[in-house]
Amino acid sequence: MFVDFPTRARLERFTEVLTAGTGAVEALPPQLRYAITGVGAYLAALEEGAPAAGHLHGNAVALWDTLCAAVGSTAGPAPLPPPRVAPAGATR
Repeated sequence: MFVDFPTRARLERFTEVLTAGTGAVEALPPQLRYAITGVGAYLAALEEGAPAAGHLHGNAVALWDTLCAAVGSTAGPAPLPPPRVAPAGATR
């Protein structure tokens, strides 16, 4: 079974499709603006290794589903991998 995980590149591609290449996210309906912003925040938290990634995970799953549906992705919603957060007190 093919599992399609969100990446920064895929989010940018979805944004390009949804904005017809203009990048004008502010012109999108509120639900899509929120989904793009939310998935972007989740990906940023993962990239930084921020503990907040764990709190954003559940919302990111639903938001990614929204984006997949909006662009008509045949991959469908993908289960996002849980963030790898260092234990309290550990250094990066």
